[in-house]
Amino acid sequence: MSKLKESLRIIKQALTTFSPGEIFLSFNGGKDCTVLLDLIHSSNLTGAREIKCIYVRPLNPFSEIEEFVEQCREHYGITISTVNGGIKSALEAICREDTQIKACIMGSRRSDPYCEQLEPFKETDAGWPKLMRINPLLDWTCDDIWNYIREQNVPYCTLYERGYTSIGDKTNTIPNPHLKVESKDEEATYLPAYALKDADKYERAGRL
Repeated sequence: MSKLKESLRIIKQALTTFSPGEIFLSFNGGKDCTVLLDLIHSSNLTGAREIKCIYVRPLNPFSEIEEFVEQCREHYGITISTVNGGIKSALEAICREDTQIKACIMGSRRSDPYCEQLEPFKETDAGWPKLMRINPLLDWTCDDIWNYIREQNVPYCTLYERGYTSIGDKTNTIPNPHLKVESKDEEATYLPAYALKDADKYERAGRL
C-alpha cells in the first residue's frame, strides 16, 4: 500500500528532523489516531516508540473512549498522559509543561473540516502554540483507515461497532443516521462504522 509507505516515510522524516522527546502524538481515542498509534509502535523506525502519546480529553468524554485509552495503554505497553480541554488549550498546556516539545503528530485527513490545504509538515497558525504539525494520514480515505484496522487486527473503540463514525464527546456526537437499520422495534440499531457507504462524504453525519 503506497499510502502506508508514505505515512511511514513522513514519520521517519519527523524522527530525522526532531528527537523523539520533541514529538508527541495527539490522541483522542478515534480511529485515525489509533491507526497512527499502531503505525508508530509496529514500525521498526528508530526512536518511534519513544514518541510521547497524550490523550486530549474533552469536557464530556464517552466512557467507552476512556476505557479504550486504558486498553491502548495495556495493549501497546505505553504511558499515555492525559490533558483536559479543547485542542488549543490542551496544546498550550502541553507546551507549558514540557518546554522541549516542538512537534505534534496528528491524525488529520484531507476530508476533515479545514484540512484540504494541509501539508505533511505544517506549522501551527498564528495565535496557536508554536508547533510543527505532522500529518502522516492526509491522503488516506475513511475506507483506508478501516481496511488497515481490520486487516492488522488493531483494537478500536467499541462505539464504532454501534454506528458512531466520527467521535467527539457526548454533547456533539450521535450514531450516524446513514447506518441506522430499519426495525419495528422501538430501540434503533445501527451497522458498524466500517459498513458506511460513501464514507468520506457521510463520515461526520453523526456530529452535531
